Amino acid sequence: MHPVSGSDQALVAGIRTAYAHGADGWAAGPATVYRRLAEALIATAGQPLAGWRVLDLGTGTGVACEALSRAAAHPVGLDLAVEMLAHRRAQRPPGVAGDARALPFRDHVFDAVVAAFCLNHVPDLGLALAECRRVTRSGGLLLASSFPADADHPAKAAVEAVLTEYGYQRPDWYATFKERVAKLTGDPDTFARTASAAGLTDVHVDLLEADAGLDDPHLAVEWRLNMPHTLGFLTTLAPTTRAELRARAIAALPPDLPSVVPTLALRARIV
Repeated sequence: MHPVSGSDQALVAGIRTAYAHGADGWAAGPATVYRRLAEALIATAGQPLAGWRVLDLGTGTGVACEALSRAAAHPVGLDLAVEMLAHRRAQRPPGVAGDARALPFRDHVFDAVVAAFCLNHVPDLGLALAECRRVTRSGGLLLASSFPADADHPAKAAVEAVLTEYGYQRPDWYATFKERVAKLTGDPDTFARTASAAGLTDVHVDLLEADAGLDDPHLAVEWRLNMPHTLGFLTTLAPTTRAELRARAIAALPPDLPSVVPTLALRARIV
């Protein structure tokens, strides 16, 4: 395993802590959006996944596992935060706590890996991609998604502007993630080159316009307020202040919100 810098360790620790405290909030808002985005990613497989053993990397509350189960695959979830894995534990497929840079699995045990908006949180993208290749059989698939750096949904900036009026500041881990790590998967050429360098073949990165239902102002606001980097701040406010902030965030959204979210979808083969 490659040496891990102190800054990377701090980033991973910050991400783990934020997501550990955000399972219920995630289920209340972002899960609805990311469920649809996970379904769009899995649809890019181009072949049936029925009977396949699939690792859901960065499973969170399990929305990609749900989509994989509906496709008759056999998913196994992995997440940094045990608390995310514990959400609705009895109704979910098996889950394991672990780090994408050192997957706790033997070589070639999966038929595919699905990484829905997970790899854009990993400091060493090349190492994580190599680990995905290691645990997947020859002929298997990697499907991974991220947000393009040059496209965004207008609800993000509108809601963050209202949060800032109430005293919100981006946590250190989130600022680092946005400024350094997310850029690795936000550019399709960089994403594809890094995957190829990690030993993946037949690499394609496509831009998807996935319908996430975000023309609903209430869903758009709950999506942003319940993200791990904002939820911690929101919970420090009095209930009446939170209600006021929500109302102001809805009012701040631009008219005619787009329902779709631009996403990058990487599809690659394992040799």
